[in-house]
Amino acid sequence: MAALYYAVDPSHSAWLPQCPFHALTGWECPACGGQRALHALLHGRPGEAVRFNLFLVVSVPYFLAVAWTSLDRGRVAGRLRPIVQHRWVAYAYCVLFVVWWVVRNLPGVNP
Repeated sequence: MAALYYAVDPSHSAWLPQCPFHALTGWECPACGGQRALHALLHGRPGEAVRFNLFLVVSVPYFLAVAWTSLDRGRVAGRLRPIVQHRWVAYAYCVLFVVWWVVRNLPGVNP
């Protein structure tokens, strides 16, 4: 999947999926701009990625940590697994996800 987003620029692609929530409401969902942000990250442009979707950029390290602690059975991953995958961390992430959804749609706010 990363190879696809590296090779194809979502800003100039007619066949990559568009956000149905944005199409129906005109509001941005938490993932709006995520494809463009991922493309920018894969090309080493973090500032551009932040402008497309700040929450996705902040989420990438967390998702990588969850994947690493899930797949690696080593000592370091084993020690971090209870922290990274703790249910309260997951709950906090979900709350931040909803807060991001609301904040990015407030009038006059363009995070």
